[in-house]
Amino acid sequence: MKNYRLLFAVALLLLLGSPAHARVEFEVSPGIGYLTGDNTYEIGDVPAELDPWGRDPYFPISRLEFLLGVPIATLDARVTVDRWTLSGGARINIGDRAGNMRDYDWGMPFWDDDGDEGPGWYVWEITDGTHSRYALDVESKSESTVDVLFWEAEVSYELFSRAYRDAFDGTSQGTVRGYFGAGYEHRAFEYECELIRQWSPSGIPGYDVTDDGTVGLTYDVSYSIPYVEFALEGVSRKVGMSLSAGFSPYVTARDEDVHLARRPGPIYAEGECTGNALKARANIRYDITPHWSVGVLMDYLYLRTSGEQDNAIYAGTDDGTTWDDEFWTTDEKITSRQAYFTLDVRYRFGIHR
Repeated sequence: MKNYRLLFAVALLLLLGSPAHARVEFEVSPGIGYLTGDNTYEIGDVPAELDPWGRDPYFPISRLEFLLGVPIATLDARVTVDRWTLSGGARINIGDRAGNMRDYDWGMPFWDDDGDEGPGWYVWEITDGTHSRYALDVESKSESTVDVLFWEAEVSYELFSRAYRDAFDGTSQGTVRGYFGAGYEHRAFEYECELIRQWSPSGIPGYDVTDDGTVGLTYDVSYSIPYVEFALEGVSRKVGMSLSAGFSPYVTARDEDVHLARRPGPIYAEGECTGNALKARANIRYDITPHWSVGVLMDYLYLRTSGEQDNAIYAGTDDGTTWDDEFWTTDEKITSRQAYFTLDVRYRFGIHR
């Protein structure tokens, strides 16, 4: 609610601060589209003295790839007062099947009744006496669903405007405008994953599992993205096109992961990472009438962050195996590539002050 109040306050200031003769233009654009990409996180480099199983620092010790592939509904709005523009939008999924999540784990603990030190938890380690590395011990594939919510707001200023005319008869051939803007975008994802199959490429016991129809993992991640952006917009008769590129110097990513089916476990994890992001957008539009138009929009985001993730396992037993409370912190990297394509209808009208 605070964000909507801020948007309303900025719009009111634009209206009150504009010249008395300024034209005020409003646009509303509903649409539908498709979102694709992935959210991927990696963890590792736990100090050996803090690792629950005494493993040497190793990165990554685990990598999870959550896919995107869902239809979305969109709504955008824009108000322009003189050379200032305030815009905002929201996107939400209208389908939730997101493709198969992949999980990779190195140096996984396994229970061995015939271990060298008796029954207990062991980790296979490859070492030359100085450095250690771990094999890819566990790989799994899960069917995933996702709920998606994006929203953003931006204020931009028209830096220049240039009209082009025919060299012979002087008729207008179009106009090119340049804008600089600053904005904020929030993107949030909530996944639920049902195991299809889990197996051990290295052959350790206890990890050959097939689907039982239950949710084995949940994952929530959200991104806070303040950004600056430069845009070029061209209009020629009934066709308009815009291209923009943006950069975020400080992205914050927060995630929560619960491995419900993991033994020992469940494992509860919460992380926070910071980094940066690149944005790009292209929009092509055709005016049907002075008020109505249709358009195609393409949006791309790449972000890369790093930070830490806190993990917890609480004491338990399962089928003769036991474990104690364990708490540790790992390094974490979260990366994401997201692209969506939309088809929208725009209604535009203006007033003179």
